[in-house]
Amino acid sequence: MSSEQNNTVNSSGWREKIKDHGKTVALGVAGVISAALIPIWQIYFVETADVIIEVAAISRIESNNYKVPLDTEELTFLKPYIPESLLYEYDSVGVKGDRIDYPTFTLTVLFNAYDKAKQDLKNISITKANLLSNIATIDLFLDPTNTKNELIEFRLSQLKRWDLRNYIDDAEASYYEQQVLAITRSYSTIKFENGLPKINTQALQFLLKDIKEDITDVIESSNIRLEGLRDNIRSIETQLDKLKSIQLNQFTYFKVDVAASNTGRVSTSLRPLALMRVQISDDNYVDIRLIMDDYKVQGELLPSSTNIIHYRSAEIYSFPKEDQSLVNTFWGSTGRVRLFSLDTKHNVFTSNQIAFVDNLNQKVIFDKLKKVAAINMVVGG
Repeated sequence: MSSEQNNTVNSSGWREKIKDHGKTVALGVAGVISAALIPIWQIYFVETADVIIEVAAISRIESNNYKVPLDTEELTFLKPYIPESLLYEYDSVGVKGDRIDYPTFTLTVLFNAYDKAKQDLKNISITKANLLSNIATIDLFLDPTNTKNELIEFRLSQLKRWDLRNYIDDAEASYYEQQVLAITRSYSTIKFENGLPKINTQALQFLLKDIKEDITDVIESSNIRLEGLRDNIRSIETQLDKLKSIQLNQFTYFKVDVAASNTGRVSTSLRPLALMRVQISDDNYVDIRLIMDDYKVQGELLPSSTNIIHYRSAEIYSFPKEDQSLVNTFWGSTGRVRLFSLDTKHNVFTSNQIAFVDNLNQKVIFDKLKKVAAINMVVGG
């Protein structure tokens, strides 16, 4: 075989070998590429979080941080109707200390005091009659000629029926009760005559006179106070309404409830910060910063799960002045709201749009349910 023929045969053999190896190499390369692409496809097209957020409700909450002093003559008439625990200092074990020099109160406390004051005005004649009746009873016990109410028969139960704590200081009322008990029931020190206890009627007489004096002082001061209260009740109501308006416009914050669902196959975590945009018109809006409550618990969204997430804003007084005005003007009116949230992978999620008003969204849901219920009633016959 000539040299030329040998070259031809060798060349043909090499081509066959290359062709056979080429198939093997190609299959190997394809396998490597396929193996590399499968995880990428799973990550980006299958094993990803798929988050949907829906605003369920918006509430406007009054802040307990807003407290006011009784800094007008009219508001000072409410002081007798404020719980004593708010007027005195208390130590760590609850022992009452000094009276607070300049106490401040929430509007809830002041409105409760106002309601009590109005009720007191209605009951003024009843209260005065009860106190005068107590004085008349004391006079009977102090009258040595009265055989029906003898001083030696006075007991603690009689004193308790007068409800002195409703009119005088608790500590003073408690002192009187202790003294009556000591005089009439202290068996360890009491003396007996003819088998009967000998009660120190002189001490009891002085004690009842002190009680009578306190009740008389209460009647006199109550008359003055209630007359002033009657003359200023309208002014007190006006001032409280003004304070209520200040609280609503400045010392309230927004609480937003959001249902966040993850229908994907991997978990994700929402960041604690969210944005609520209140759209007033096409070119007019307010952006409100929201912070998630209990981020460590609520922030994580497991695969195929739903969390109810609660956000809250700062108090309105901290907003820019223009935003404060817009929020107060359009709350409960024509504004519309969307919420924007971000997860740890910087994916942004946009909520549904709802009305910028408390409870209206619940009404929309309830109306829809009523409509469906009505259709089912017709279909069911």
